[in-house]
This record gives sequence, structure tokens and C-alpha cells, in this order.
Amino acid sequence: MLIQIKRGRDGASTLACLRDDGSRTWARLHRFFPQHDLTHCAVESVLGFDQAFFGLVGSGWQLDDFTLPALRSRLPDEAILAETIVALLDVERGTGHVMPGDEFNAALGDSLREQRARAERRVTNDELDAIRRLRDQLVARWDTVAPGDTLEVSFPHT
Repeated sequence: MLIQIKRGRDGASTLACLRDDGSRTWARLHRFFPQHDLTHCAVESVLGFDQAFFGLVGSGWQLDDFTLPALRSRLPDEAILAETIVALLDVERGTGHVMPGDEFNAALGDSLREQRARAERRVTNDELDAIRRLRDQLVARWDTVAPGDTLEVSFPHT
């Protein structure tokens, strides 16, 4: 699948996903979401997830499906796990505090328990390093995109 994030001239961006079968879905993004979505790409690519956000979009979900009220009950465990990992990485980005592996996994476990999620997985230090490295590369590419231009990223990203 091809992920396309277009930087809007007015600051609002759009996310489009061109599936391998030629079908497409798109949505407007809040200013926060390009980095969030690129983090999803990194997490799902490194961990080999195919039942999380971009995997679900690739299998036919529409981006608007993720705004539906009853969404959580339809999400596979892997999607909840990916969203929780991405949320923790977003917290790191927002606070500037990069959690060591043990701290990250403790926070991940706590968050999954609070959500009463069935998903459970530790992220190894090597995986965490690879996710952060890929996320940083993708975000650095996004930061160079001029208003009106589009960043294209393949998913899964290798």
C-alpha cells in the first residue's frame, strides 16, 4: 500500500492510502496526526503487524471507519496494542523523555490493563530502537515537505 500525506497550504494536511488493488481512501488530518500516522507506519512495519491501523486500511477499511462510535469493539487486539505503543511514543515526542525499554514496557502493560485490553506483548530494546529510528527518519522526511507537496511512504516500510 502507498501512504500519501499531503501538507496543506493552510496548515491542514490530508492522508490518502492507495491500496494494492487500486482502491483508495482519504481523510483530512489534524496538525498532530502526520507524525502520529508516521509513527503507526514505523510501529506496524517493525513489529510486522498486519491487523493494526495501516494493515486494516490495506485490507479495505476506510479511514472514516476509525471515527465510528463503536470502533473499539471491532478492533483486533493487534490494533489496540499498536495504538497503545504509538500513544506512548507520542508521549515521548511531546515530553522529550525517551523511556528506557523496561520503563516503556511497564507503561505499555499498565495502559493495556487500564484499557482492559486482551493484547499483551513486550517490545524488545532492539525493536524499540528500530521503531524510533524509522519513525525519526519518516518524520524528518515529513518535515521537509513543502506546503502543497506530498510525502509518499510504502507500507509496510522496509
